[in-house]
Amino acid sequence: MSIHVSLDAVALIAAIVGLGVTAQFLAAKYRVPSVLFLILMGVAIGPEGLGLITPAVVGDALSTIVGVSVAIIIFEGTFRLEYEAIWKTSKAVSRMITVGAVIAFVGTALTVRLLLGASWDIAFLIGALLVATGPTVIAPILAVVPVREEVATTLEVEGIVNDVTAAVLAVVLFKAMTARQLAPGGYVWLFVQRLALGVVVGFVVAGVVWYLLAQVEQPSETAPQTARLVALAGAVIAFAAADSVFSEAGIVAAATSGFILGSLELPHQEAIRQFMRDVTLLVLAFVFITLAALLEFAELLALGVAGLAVVAVLMVVIRPLAVFVSTVGVGFTPSERLFVSFVGPRGIIPASVATLFAVRLLTEAPPSDPSGAHLLLGTVFLVILVTVVVEAGFARQIAGVLGVTEAEY
Repeated sequence: MSIHVSLDAVALIAAIVGLGVTAQFLAAKYRVPSVLFLILMGVAIGPEGLGLITPAVVGDALSTIVGVSVAIIIFEGTFRLEYEAIWKTSKAVSRMITVGAVIAFVGTALTVRLLLGASWDIAFLIGALLVATGPTVIAPILAVVPVREEVATTLEVEGIVNDVTAAVLAVVLFKAMTARQLAPGGYVWLFVQRLALGVVVGFVVAGVVWYLLAQVEQPSETAPQTARLVALAGAVIAFAAADSVFSEAGIVAAATSGFILGSLELPHQEAIRQFMRDVTLLVLAFVFITLAALLEFAELLALGVAGLAVVAVLMVVIRPLAVFVSTVGVGFTPSERLFVSFVGPRGIIPASVATLFAVRLLTEAPPSDPSGAHLLLGTVFLVILVTVVVEAGFARQIAGVLGVTEAEY
């Protein structure tokens, strides 16, 4: 029996790697973000398709694997960010991750409450999760849609920061559901704890990695390889160290360490950047294909027309409102503001965290809430599926119609 399970696992890994490479090839050939192909492939080999991947094959380790994968993805995203580019768009970025995030959070929660009849707990939990766009979906879009640097940086930084804060906020809200004796100040304290720990751990790990790479002499023939592996180890260690203390603090630590290291002068920095990009493509394939394979269409269909109405309101009302309020007077053209409004697909963080919460709502008592679990999972996955297919899938065409590609400048 153990041999059979091992063979299943090996076949699963081989299939995901093969499909991931195929998705990247198709994305490059047809100039379409790779996440679109990854999701379609995941659905095709999951229980709703060929049935090659089932929850039994994936096992209980999924949440851990997804967590480490997301840490690597976020580390690579922040490592690529340039401080000067962020400084140029500081006003747009700061508004998008504050004012825009609040509009998205409250607007989504109210929409879910009114259209789906969710409890306030579940509505705000969904609202928190769906604030995040995320580097897992934004980076593949920007790889094939060459928009102006300030616009691209705004989308990248918004995705990374909101991924982190949305995950932490969702964890705090979930804990609030299970510990109703918390005073309002207790929610803020839980949030600050996780952010602070992640930042501290990220700084420490970045300092150690910098010292090893910049101050410890390495043989010239092995130095580039060592630099790549030390950087990858730093991403995983930062995540694991912080996450072992507080859930989701690991994502903050990975983001912090990546940004600090990317801002420093490191030996073999370009080699590290390229290596992390290649690793990210593989883990991105694993996460998207696996989670898409575990989609249950019954949960999506159960939401009915109301579910599609929620997605429509998020795409054509709440996202544009958040963007237009956040980008007043920041130097974006009306077409660029429309492009940012129409490109807000949700990614891995909402999917993985929603899956974790749904399992707990189904199995733990308290806060056992089967109906809430299905509503949470169905709504989050429906929004991810539709926004990725429509917004990511047609991002290049949208940019062309609006005339915001770099060639226009």
